[in-house]
Amino acid sequence: MSEEKLIIKNRIIILFVFFVALLLAIFARLFFIQIGQTEALGQMASDQRLRMLQLEPKRGLIYDRLGRELAISAGAETVVAFPPEIENPERTARELAGILNFSYDEILRRITQPRAAIYLERKIENQRAQAVSNLGLPGISFIEESKRFYPQGELASHVIGFAGVDNQGLEGIEVSMDHYLQGQPGRLSTERDALGQNIPQGIDRYIPPQDGHDIYLTIDQVIQYIAERELENALNQHEAQGGTVIVLDPKLGEILAMANSPNFDPNNFQAYPSSSWRNAAITNSFEPGSTFKIITMASALDEGVVNMEDVFFDPGQIRVGPETISCWRDRGHGTLNFIEVVESSCNPGFVQVGNRLGVENFYKYIQAFNFGNRLGIDLPGEARGLVYDYEDLGPVEMATMTFGHGIAVTPLQMVMATGAIANGGKLLEPRLVREVRDSDGNLVENFGPKVLRQVVSEETAEMTLALLASVVASGTGAQAQIPGYEIGGKTGTAKHYGKEAYDSSFVGVVPIDDPQLVILVVLYEVTSYPYYAGEIAAPVFREIASDAIRYMELRPTIVEEIPQVEARTQKVTVPDVKDLIPEQAMEKLREEGFNVKLEGSGARVTEQIPRPGTSVARGTTVVMFFPETLDRMKNYFTYVPNLRGYTRDTAEEILSSLGFRAVFSGTGTVQNQEPGAGEFQAQGEEVKIQLR
Repeated sequence: MSEEKLIIKNRIIILFVFFVALLLAIFARLFFIQIGQTEALGQMASDQRLRMLQLEPKRGLIYDRLGRELAISAGAETVVAFPPEIENPERTARELAGILNFSYDEILRRITQPRAAIYLERKIENQRAQAVSNLGLPGISFIEESKRFYPQGELASHVIGFAGVDNQGLEGIEVSMDHYLQGQPGRLSTERDALGQNIPQGIDRYIPPQDGHDIYLTIDQVIQYIAERELENALNQHEAQGGTVIVLDPKLGEILAMANSPNFDPNNFQAYPSSSWRNAAITNSFEPGSTFKIITMASALDEGVVNMEDVFFDPGQIRVGPETISCWRDRGHGTLNFIEVVESSCNPGFVQVGNRLGVENFYKYIQAFNFGNRLGIDLPGEARGLVYDYEDLGPVEMATMTFGHGIAVTPLQMVMATGAIANGGKLLEPRLVREVRDSDGNLVENFGPKVLRQVVSEETAEMTLALLASVVASGTGAQAQIPGYEIGGKTGTAKHYGKEAYDSSFVGVVPIDDPQLVILVVLYEVTSYPYYAGEIAAPVFREIASDAIRYMELRPTIVEEIPQVEARTQKVTVPDVKDLIPEQAMEKLREEGFNVKLEGSGARVTEQIPRPGTSVARGTTVVMFFPETLDRMKNYFTYVPNLRGYTRDTAEEILSSLGFRAVFSGTGTVQNQEPGAGEFQAQGEEVKIQLR
């Protein structure tokens, strides 16, 4: 074969091989497309033909504790455009601009986009939907969605919150329980050709949405209405920036009402400033003032450093470090037992109680009551309040905290702490949600009471309630009284620093013998007179409690007269228990009717207060000390009063009531004394008096 033929033959072979390889590649590609990518390409083809819209589920309903509707979902029309089907975009945009809340240019831009379908305006009113429908515009249609509606308007708005246009919770229970309320969206698919026309007998797929679960709150609609009404009445009578009312079932930790003012309507929340959406009951911190004395008295009683018979002296002011702390009564209250200290809300008296309690113990109880920490309520945005770090608690900070200054608490913290006293000393987690049910009424989840901790003993809680009853019966809370019911409570008035404005609060328990309700009233930044809590907050409590009692049909307290806590005034002499072993000392003291407190431990008692031989009321606390705790004795010293100008008999009576022994020289009225007025000294020690 010639060389030329050989070249031609090789070229033919190469060309043949090339075509064979090309055919094999094509067949391989076809095989890959037909077999390997069948599913993916089929889906792409389907996507080109199918027009899909997501369908919203109906949001779950929100009910009060008795099944009354607070938030519902009603059907609403959403305007949808199908751009391929629109015949005259300019005319369509022009006619829709007069009905929808968008300009001609915006509507034209939307309906000329290269998309199969697009929302124009969602969840419009029935009147506007009918107007759009009457136009009969090609390519303009509707789908039904659910729109949130709050049938009670402003009622419990800060608890319920609101949901946005996308069926998503934005505030309150609507957002905290959103995972239950939302449900699962569905889909609507229709098959259309390249021109956007329906394909006869094409695919028409509908996957229904799964509706959200229903929420049943602990809120009682009637009690909520009463709380909101009386809060508004109070704010109309007094000049204040706002207010909060919380009504609690102390045995279950359930919030029956949570009212705040200013209020808002969740049906039209956009019309209100965002600041009005905030739930002040859990997000605001305020200085509680004397309502915090409930914590001080319960802590001191639980530690055994004070009892009803202990005697204090209030000269009108008391020196703590570089600061002078005054009583609301300019001249002071003079000699008081502990009951009278509580009834009169005496600041110097509580400072002396705090001295006995000590920084470490007091801080322990503040933490146990959960001040400075969140309680875990079913709402977003709960604040912690403001409590000094332990390392920053000096004598002045400790003193002011005993009567509720220098500390900031949320209304929720204050009502739950008082609820713990009303519940035998058990602090509960606050609850706003009772249960969750599906759209068919089947129980999904039930929320029962949750005890966080035992903060004080049951006996301490009972004594504290008795003291609170005495405050209402004979003290600063007199305007909270309700005929036929034994009420306990505490007032609190705290001045804002740097301006003439006050936070006035009252927290009360009803009835004391079987607590069913704890009600907290707070009026913020009161600038009118009167501003004292006993005059403006306690009456609000009375009105709310009176109507709630009638609504709940609570039985009256079966007493002819509201009882008062009384100290036993029988005088006894303190025995000498020094050098005895603790067990012998305790037995001897208790046999003679004394209360006993051990400060530390040791083989034998080193010191005691009151001193042996002191004449005191039966039931007085005798504190025993050991070598390593002698430095704590000063915490139990008693304030020495100013006796200048008193007669011998009057001076002796005052000193005797405080447990001091008077030693006189001279005749006439008191000219000098040693120790001087304002100093602290152990009960049983001598006070030397010079008469002239």
